[in-house]
Amino acid sequence: MFNSDYNTDNEYEEYDDVVYGPEEKSLTRYNIILCELYNEKIHGIDDSCVLYNYLVHSRFKYLNMDCINEILVFIQNKYINLPNKRHHIYKNYMNIIKNNYIKPEIGECIYLNSGHCVTILKTFWIKIIQKTWKNILKKRENIIKKKCNINSLKYRETDNKRSVDYYNYPTLKGMLHKLKT
Repeated sequence: MFNSDYNTDNEYEEYDDVVYGPEEKSLTRYNIILCELYNEKIHGIDDSCVLYNYLVHSRFKYLNMDCINEILVFIQNKYINLPNKRHHIYKNYMNIIKNNYIKPEIGECIYLNSGHCVTILKTFWIKIIQKTWKNILKKRENIIKKKCNINSLKYRETDNKRSVDYYNYPTLKGMLHKLKT
């Protein structure tokens, strides 16, 4: 069951082919979703484990930015009109909602026994991989610049050895090994 506060039967009728219905089964494990932190002022009081999760507002069959933007405007207006922008779990909640934290994400949807649909976000892993890959590219560029240096070329000519940097050339293999704890 999705948040019935937002989704009335005909609210997004023109996007029926884009947005999954509340009980409609997804074709894939991961979906494009809009999710939000649980807030008892919006979602009502709940004693279950919903308190610490992201509630799924909408699931999308494919990326349609017109539909997503229309729903985002609706959600953001709901937050703007909140009389009290405090949260009993997240101390910086006002800053979180001020920075438009609701955006399209990739997530795995899980239905709780209480009927709520929560998500496990997967998008942050993509951001970590992108950042790591950018660092690898910078290291590669530095190594290539060092190899093109005249002193490096002379060294290779006279000693017929490869420089140490050649053996430390960063690759994709093991690029996330630093994440282990």
